[in-house]
Amino acid sequence: MNERGSLRRWLQAETGVAGVEFALILPLLCVLLFGFFEVGRMFWTYSVASASARDAARFASRLPMVCAGLSGTDVDRIKRLARTGLVDTGGTPLVKGWTNDATVTVAVTCVSNTGAIYLGRYEDMANVPTVKVTATAPYRTLFTSLLPGISLNGVAVSNTQSWTE
Repeated sequence: MNERGSLRRWLQAETGVAGVEFALILPLLCVLLFGFFEVGRMFWTYSVASASARDAARFASRLPMVCAGLSGTDVDRIKRLARTGLVDTGGTPLVKGWTNDATVTVAVTCVSNTGAIYLGRYEDMANVPTVKVTATAPYRTLFTSLLPGISLNGVAVSNTQSWTE
């Protein structure tokens, strides 16, 4: 009877229940925490790509351009500005791993000014040149070892900005 009573007390005991519940919930909390962190980093990368495309397009709009485009040197400077924040050579990438200037595209198109839609300095022009800069920054996850089988390293964030000279 003594052995049976101690078994009953052991089965009805509630000590350690909180620890067991915590151990069951901890993996879910960790996944949520790391997920929020990764989404925050992805939005930060998008924000940097957006700001760099905007800054590069604004810089390009101040350069002399025609509907045929910009000079090759100017295009290289615009791409470098978008990727590193500097017009001249050198500088570190704004986003880690963003080392390729080819991920930044610069295109000049012409908008028709029939009917003098654009006034001021464009009033007598038939076409108004517009520069479009697209910056695509790579996104590298920090927690690949925690999520085996799930890879976000192929994801890139992109933003396009258009400005008129």
